[in-house]
Amino acid sequence: MVSLDDVPFRGIVEQSLAGIYVVLDERFMYANDTFAAMFGYPREEFIGRRMVDCVTPDSAEEVMQNYRRRIGGEVTSIHYFTKGVRKDGRIVNLELHASRVECQGRPALAGVALDVTERVRAQEELRQSRERLRELAHRINATREAERARLAREVHDVLGGMLSSIKFDLSRIVRRTGARDLSELNLIASEAMTLVQETIDTARSISDEMRPASLDLFGLGPALHQTLQRFGARHGLAVATSIPAEPLRLPRDVATQMLRIVQEALTNVARHAQASRLELQLSQDGTGVFLRLRDDGIGIGTVPRRFGSMGMFSMAERAKEIGATLDVQLAHEGGTEVILRRPAVPGEQELPR
Repeated sequence: MVSLDDVPFRGIVEQSLAGIYVVLDERFMYANDTFAAMFGYPREEFIGRRMVDCVTPDSAEEVMQNYRRRIGGEVTSIHYFTKGVRKDGRIVNLELHASRVECQGRPALAGVALDVTERVRAQEELRQSRERLRELAHRINATREAERARLAREVHDVLGGMLSSIKFDLSRIVRRTGARDLSELNLIASEAMTLVQETIDTARSISDEMRPASLDLFGLGPALHQTLQRFGARHGLAVATSIPAEPLRLPRDVATQMLRIVQEALTNVARHAQASRLELQLSQDGTGVFLRLRDDGIGIGTVPRRFGSMGMFSMAERAKEIGATLDVQLAHEGGTEVILRRPAVPGEQELPR
Protein backbone atom coordinates (compact mmCIF):
# COMPACT_ATOMS: atom_id res chain seq x y z
CA MET A 1 0.00 0.00 0.00
CA VAL A 2 1.25 3.49 -0.83
CA SER A 3 1.39 5.87 2.12
CA LEU A 4 3.87 8.70 1.97
CA ASP A 5 3.45 9.23 5.68
CA ASP A 6 5.14 5.86 6.20
CA VAL A 7 8.03 6.67 3.85
CA PRO A 8 11.08 8.26 5.49
CA PHE A 9 12.05 9.86 2.18
CA ARG A 10 8.93 12.00 1.82
CA GLY A 11 10.98 15.19 1.80
CA ILE A 12 13.03 13.89 -1.12
CA VAL A 13 9.86 13.01 -3.03
CA GLU A 14 8.31 16.40 -2.36
CA GLN A 15 11.42 18.28 -3.50
CA SER A 16 12.35 16.02 -6.39
CA LEU A 17 13.17 17.67 -9.72
CA ALA A 18 11.24 14.84 -11.36
CA GLY A 19 7.46 14.75 -11.29
CA ILE A 20 6.11 12.00 -9.05
CA TYR A 21 2.46 10.95 -9.02
CA VAL A 22 -0.02 8.28 -7.97
CA VAL A 23 -3.17 7.47 -9.99
CA LEU A 24 -6.15 5.75 -8.37
CA ASP A 25 -9.43 5.14 -10.21
CA GLU A 26 -8.13 7.12 -13.20
CA ARG A 27 -7.53 10.23 -11.10
CA PHE A 28 -4.37 11.74 -9.64
CA MET A 29 -4.66 11.06 -5.90
CA TYR A 30 -1.10 12.32 -5.30
CA ALA A 31 1.31 14.60 -7.16
CA ASN A 32 4.38 16.40 -5.94
CA ASP A 33 4.82 20.10 -6.70
CA THR A 34 7.09 19.36 -9.67
CA PHE A 35 4.52 17.17 -11.42
CA ALA A 36 1.65 19.60 -10.80
CA ALA A 37 3.80 22.49 -12.06
CA MET A 38 4.35 20.65 -15.33
CA PHE A 39 0.63 21.22 -15.98
CA GLY A 40 0.66 24.77 -14.63
CA TYR A 41 -1.31 24.02 -11.44
CA PRO A 42 -0.58 24.32 -7.74
CA ARG A 43 -0.56 20.84 -6.22
CA GLU A 44 -3.78 21.32 -4.23
CA GLU A 45 -5.68 22.28 -7.37
CA PHE A 46 -4.18 19.49 -9.49
CA ILE A 47 -4.87 16.52 -7.20
CA GLY A 48 -8.16 14.83 -8.09
CA ARG A 49 -8.03 15.67 -11.78
CA ARG A 50 -8.78 12.88 -14.27
CA MET A 51 -5.96 11.53 -16.41
CA VAL A 52 -7.82 12.07 -19.70
CA ASP A 53 -8.36 15.74 -18.84
CA CYS A 54 -4.60 16.28 -18.55
CA VAL A 55 -3.53 15.07 -21.99
CA THR A 56 -4.24 16.08 -25.56
CA PRO A 57 -7.20 14.37 -27.29
CA ASP A 58 -4.89 12.48 -29.66
CA SER A 59 -2.94 11.11 -26.67
CA ALA A 60 -5.90 10.11 -24.49
CA GLU A 61 -6.52 6.69 -26.04
CA GLU A 62 -2.88 5.59 -25.66
CA VAL A 63 -2.71 6.90 -22.07
CA MET A 64 -5.85 5.06 -21.02
CA GLN A 65 -4.83 1.89 -22.83
CA ASN A 66 -1.49 1.87 -21.02
CA TYR A 67 -3.30 2.54 -17.74
CA ARG A 68 -5.67 -0.41 -18.18
CA ARG A 69 -2.87 -2.76 -19.20
CA ARG A 70 -1.05 -2.10 -15.95
CA ILE A 71 -4.10 -2.01 -13.72
CA GLY A 72 -5.35 -5.25 -15.29
CA GLY A 73 -2.00 -6.95 -14.66
CA GLU A 74 -1.09 -7.43 -18.33
CA VAL A 75 2.20 -5.61 -17.65
CA THR A 76 3.66 -4.28 -14.42
CA SER A 77 5.26 -1.10 -15.80
CA ILE A 78 5.40 0.94 -19.01
CA HIS A 79 7.79 3.63 -20.18
CA TYR A 80 6.41 5.93 -22.88
CA PHE A 81 6.07 9.51 -24.10
CA THR A 82 2.88 11.55 -24.29
CA LYS A 83 1.60 15.12 -24.62
CA GLY A 84 0.01 16.88 -21.68
CA VAL A 85 -2.15 20.01 -21.61
CA ARG A 86 -1.23 22.81 -19.25
CA LYS A 87 -3.77 24.98 -17.47
CA ASP A 88 -3.13 27.78 -19.98
CA GLY A 89 -3.69 25.41 -22.91
CA ARG A 90 -0.06 24.99 -23.92
CA ILE A 91 1.27 21.53 -24.77
CA VAL A 92 3.93 19.89 -22.62
CA ASN A 93 5.85 16.80 -23.75
CA LEU A 94 6.24 14.23 -21.00
CA GLU A 95 8.34 11.13 -20.53
CA LEU A 96 6.49 8.78 -18.18
CA HIS A 97 7.49 5.63 -16.35
CA ALA A 98 4.83 4.18 -14.06
CA SER A 99 4.26 0.83 -12.36
CA ARG A 100 1.31 -0.97 -10.83
CA VAL A 101 1.06 -0.69 -7.01
CA GLU A 102 -1.55 -1.25 -4.31
CA CYS A 103 -3.20 1.84 -2.82
CA GLN A 104 -6.05 1.76 -0.30
CA GLY A 105 -6.53 -1.91 -1.08
CA ARG A 106 -6.99 -1.30 -4.81
CA PRO A 107 -4.68 -1.39 -7.84
CA ALA A 108 -3.11 1.98 -8.67
CA LEU A 109 -0.20 3.47 -10.57
CA ALA A 110 2.86 5.14 -9.14
CA GLY A 111 5.04 6.93 -11.63
CA VAL A 112 7.81 9.36 -12.44
CA ALA A 113 7.57 12.05 -15.13
CA LEU A 114 10.08 14.29 -16.86
CA ASP A 115 9.27 17.40 -18.84
CA VAL A 116 11.03 16.81 -22.16
CA THR A 117 9.41 19.69 -24.05
CA GLU A 118 12.70 21.45 -24.69
CA ARG A 119 14.34 18.22 -25.78
CA VAL A 120 11.50 17.47 -28.19
CA ARG A 121 11.62 21.03 -29.53
CA ALA A 122 15.38 20.78 -30.04
CA GLN A 123 14.99 17.43 -31.79
CA GLU A 124 12.32 18.85 -34.06
CA GLU A 125 14.46 21.87 -34.88
CA LEU A 126 17.37 19.54 -35.64
CA ARG A 127 15.13 17.39 -37.84
CA GLN A 128 13.91 20.45 -39.73
CA SER A 129 17.46 21.72 -40.08
CA ARG A 130 18.58 18.39 -41.51
CA GLU A 131 15.62 18.39 -43.86
CA ARG A 132 16.50 21.88 -45.06
CA LEU A 133 20.12 20.82 -45.55
CA ARG A 134 18.94 17.80 -47.51
CA GLU A 135 16.75 19.98 -49.69
CA LEU A 136 19.67 22.35 -50.20
CA ALA A 137 21.94 19.44 -51.14
CA HIS A 138 19.29 18.27 -53.60
CA ARG A 139 19.12 21.71 -55.23
CA ILE A 140 22.91 21.94 -55.35
CA ASN A 141 23.16 18.51 -56.96
CA ALA A 142 20.43 19.35 -59.46
CA THR A 143 22.08 22.67 -60.32
CA ARG A 144 25.48 21.01 -60.56
CA GLU A 145 24.17 18.31 -62.89
CA ALA A 146 22.52 20.91 -65.11
CA GLU A 147 25.75 22.92 -65.20
CA ARG A 148 27.78 19.81 -65.94
CA ALA A 149 25.45 18.95 -68.80
CA ARG A 150 25.72 22.50 -70.18
CA LEU A 151 29.53 22.53 -69.92
CA ALA A 152 29.73 19.06 -71.44
CA ARG A 153 27.74 20.28 -74.45
CA GLU A 154 29.92 23.38 -74.74
CA VAL A 155 33.12 21.35 -74.59
CA HIS A 156 31.84 18.74 -77.02
CA ASP A 157 30.05 20.99 -79.50
CA VAL A 158 31.85 24.35 -79.36
CA LEU A 159 35.40 23.47 -78.34
CA GLY A 160 35.26 20.18 -80.22
CA GLY A 161 34.01 21.96 -83.31
CA MET A 162 36.76 24.57 -83.16
CA LEU A 163 39.44 21.93 -82.73
CA SER A 164 38.04 19.94 -85.61
CA SER A 165 38.25 23.05 -87.81
CA ILE A 166 41.88 23.55 -86.80
CA LYS A 167 42.61 19.90 -87.60
CA PHE A 168 40.99 20.30 -91.03
CA ASP A 169 43.12 23.36 -91.82
CA LEU A 170 46.27 21.57 -90.69
CA SER A 171 45.44 18.61 -92.91
CA ARG A 172 45.26 21.01 -95.86
CA ILE A 173 48.69 22.41 -94.95
CA VAL A 174 50.11 18.88 -94.72
CA ARG A 175 48.76 18.02 -98.16
CA ARG A 176 50.21 21.18 -99.71
CA THR A 177 53.67 20.89 -98.15
CA GLY A 178 54.56 17.47 -99.46
CA ALA A 179 57.34 18.86 -101.65
CA ARG A 180 60.93 18.29 -100.51
CA ASP A 181 61.68 21.97 -100.01
CA LEU A 182 58.67 22.23 -97.66
CA SER A 183 59.43 19.09 -95.65
CA GLU A 184 60.18 20.97 -92.43
CA LEU A 185 56.85 22.84 -92.59
CA ASN A 186 55.14 19.55 -93.41
CA LEU A 187 56.63 17.93 -90.30
CA ILE A 188 55.55 20.82 -88.09
CA ALA A 189 52.01 20.72 -89.47
CA SER A 190 51.83 16.93 -89.06
CA GLU A 191 52.95 17.10 -85.44
CA ALA A 192 50.50 19.94 -84.79
CA MET A 193 47.68 17.88 -86.30
CA THR A 194 48.57 14.94 -84.03
CA LEU A 195 48.52 17.28 -81.02
CA VAL A 196 45.15 18.69 -82.08
CA GLN A 197 43.73 15.17 -82.39
CA GLU A 198 44.96 14.37 -78.85
CA THR A 199 43.33 17.60 -77.65
CA ILE A 200 40.06 16.64 -79.34
CA ASP A 201 40.17 13.23 -77.63
CA THR A 202 40.88 14.90 -74.26
CA ALA A 203 38.02 17.36 -74.75
CA ARG A 204 35.67 14.50 -75.52
CA SER A 205 36.88 12.65 -72.44
CA ILE A 206 36.35 15.73 -70.26
CA SER A 207 32.88 16.21 -71.73
CA ASP A 208 32.01 12.60 -71.06
CA GLU A 209 33.33 12.78 -67.48
CA MET A 210 31.11 15.78 -66.78
CA ARG A 211 28.03 14.15 -68.31
CA PRO A 212 28.38 10.77 -70.02
CA ALA A 213 26.57 10.89 -73.33
CA SER A 214 25.88 7.16 -72.97
CA LEU A 215 23.71 7.86 -69.91
CA ASP A 216 21.31 9.99 -71.93
CA LEU A 217 21.55 7.91 -75.09
CA PHE A 218 21.50 4.35 -73.80
CA GLY A 219 20.72 4.39 -70.07
CA LEU A 220 22.40 3.60 -66.76
CA GLY A 221 23.72 0.14 -67.61
CA PRO A 222 25.83 1.11 -70.64
CA ALA A 223 26.99 4.28 -68.87
CA LEU A 224 28.24 2.24 -65.90
CA HIS A 225 29.92 -0.27 -68.20
CA GLN A 226 31.70 2.51 -70.08
CA THR A 227 32.68 4.24 -66.83
CA LEU A 228 34.24 1.09 -65.38
CA GLN A 229 36.04 0.20 -68.61
CA ARG A 230 37.64 3.63 -68.79
CA PHE A 231 38.52 3.57 -65.09
CA GLY A 232 40.09 0.15 -65.42
CA ALA A 233 42.12 1.21 -68.45
CA ARG A 234 43.28 4.40 -66.72
CA HIS A 235 44.38 2.68 -63.50
CA GLY A 236 45.43 -0.70 -64.84
CA LEU A 237 42.63 -2.70 -63.17
CA ALA A 238 40.82 -5.76 -64.48
CA VAL A 239 37.08 -5.04 -64.75
CA ALA A 240 34.06 -7.34 -64.84
CA THR A 241 30.47 -6.15 -65.19
CA SER A 242 27.13 -7.93 -64.97
CA ILE A 243 24.49 -5.60 -66.44
CA PRO A 244 21.02 -6.35 -67.86
CA ALA A 245 20.73 -6.22 -71.63
CA GLU A 246 17.41 -4.41 -71.37
CA PRO A 247 17.34 -0.74 -70.25
CA LEU A 248 16.41 -0.19 -66.61
CA ARG A 249 13.13 1.52 -65.77
CA LEU A 250 14.48 4.53 -63.92
CA PRO A 251 13.89 8.30 -64.02
CA ARG A 252 16.79 10.32 -65.38
CA ASP A 253 17.65 11.92 -62.01
CA VAL A 254 17.76 8.53 -60.26
CA ALA A 255 20.04 7.08 -62.92
CA THR A 256 22.28 10.15 -62.67
CA GLN A 257 22.62 9.87 -58.90
CA MET A 258 23.41 6.16 -59.10
CA LEU A 259 26.13 6.88 -61.65
CA ARG A 260 27.58 9.62 -59.43
CA ILE A 261 27.63 7.25 -56.44
CA VAL A 262 29.61 4.73 -58.47
CA GLN A 263 31.97 7.46 -59.69
CA GLU A 264 32.60 8.59 -56.12
CA ALA A 265 33.19 4.98 -55.07
CA LEU A 266 35.70 4.60 -57.90
CA THR A 267 37.49 7.71 -56.67
CA ASN A 268 37.85 6.06 -53.27
CA VAL A 269 39.15 2.89 -54.96
CA ALA A 270 41.80 4.90 -56.78
CA ARG A 271 42.86 6.71 -53.61
CA HIS A 272 42.79 3.96 -51.00
CA ALA A 273 42.02 0.45 -52.20
CA GLN A 274 45.30 -0.70 -53.82
CA ALA A 275 43.08 -2.99 -55.87
CA SER A 276 43.79 -5.01 -59.00
CA ARG A 277 40.24 -5.97 -59.94
CA LEU A 278 36.76 -4.44 -59.96
CA GLU A 279 33.40 -6.17 -60.24
CA LEU A 280 30.07 -4.45 -60.81
CA GLN A 281 26.67 -6.11 -60.63
CA LEU A 282 23.49 -4.29 -61.63
CA SER A 283 20.01 -5.79 -61.67
CA GLN A 284 16.35 -4.79 -61.54
CA ASP A 285 13.25 -6.79 -60.73
CA GLY A 286 9.81 -6.20 -59.27
CA THR A 287 11.27 -5.29 -55.88
CA GLY A 288 13.61 -2.59 -57.16
CA VAL A 289 17.18 -1.94 -58.31
CA PHE A 290 20.28 -3.60 -56.87
CA LEU A 291 23.85 -2.42 -57.47
CA ARG A 292 27.04 -3.94 -56.08
CA LEU A 293 30.56 -2.66 -56.70
CA ARG A 294 33.42 -4.70 -55.25
CA ASP A 295 37.18 -4.30 -55.34
CA ASP A 296 39.82 -6.78 -54.19
CA GLY A 297 41.88 -4.18 -52.34
CA ILE A 298 43.01 -3.81 -48.76
CA GLY A 299 39.50 -3.29 -47.39
CA ILE A 300 37.71 -0.30 -45.89
CA GLY A 301 38.65 -1.26 -42.32
CA THR A 302 42.31 -0.45 -43.00
CA VAL A 303 41.61 3.07 -44.31
CA PRO A 304 41.75 5.97 -41.78
CA ARG A 305 38.19 7.00 -40.93
CA ARG A 306 38.55 10.67 -41.80
CA PHE A 307 40.28 10.03 -45.13
CA GLY A 308 37.69 10.37 -47.88
CA SER A 309 34.86 10.93 -45.40
CA MET A 310 33.35 13.72 -47.50
CA GLY A 311 33.09 11.31 -50.39
CA MET A 312 31.28 8.81 -48.20
CA PHE A 313 28.95 11.54 -46.96
CA SER A 314 28.21 12.61 -50.54
CA MET A 315 27.41 9.02 -51.52
CA ALA A 316 25.09 8.57 -48.54
CA GLU A 317 23.24 11.83 -49.23
CA ARG A 318 22.80 10.97 -52.90
CA ALA A 319 21.37 7.59 -51.90
CA LYS A 320 18.90 9.21 -49.49
CA GLU A 321 17.91 11.68 -52.18
CA ILE A 322 16.65 8.89 -54.45
CA GLY A 323 15.11 6.80 -51.66
CA ALA A 324 17.87 4.17 -51.67
CA THR A 325 19.93 2.50 -48.95
CA LEU A 326 23.72 2.46 -49.15
CA ASP A 327 26.07 0.04 -47.42
CA VAL A 328 29.85 0.25 -47.63
CA GLN A 329 31.50 -2.74 -45.97
CA LEU A 330 34.19 -5.38 -46.08
CA ALA A 331 33.38 -7.98 -48.72
CA HIS A 332 33.31 -11.66 -47.81
CA GLU A 333 35.66 -12.37 -50.72
CA GLY A 334 38.05 -9.65 -49.52
CA GLY A 335 38.30 -5.96 -50.34
CA THR A 336 35.43 -3.50 -50.08
CA GLU A 337 31.94 -3.61 -51.50
CA VAL A 338 29.44 -0.83 -52.08
CA ILE A 339 25.84 -2.04 -52.11
CA LEU A 340 23.00 0.20 -53.24
CA ARG A 341 19.37 -0.89 -53.00
CA ARG A 342 16.43 1.16 -54.21
CA PRO A 343 12.86 -0.13 -53.81
CA ALA A 344 10.62 -0.13 -56.84
CA VAL A 345 8.38 2.91 -57.26
CA PRO A 346 5.11 2.30 -59.18
CA GLY A 347 4.72 4.26 -62.38
CA GLU A 348 8.38 5.04 -63.04
CA GLN A 349 9.26 5.28 -66.70
CA GLU A 350 12.19 3.84 -68.56
CA LEU A 351 15.15 6.16 -68.91
CA PRO A 352 14.75 8.01 -72.27
CA ARG A 353 17.03 6.93 -75.08
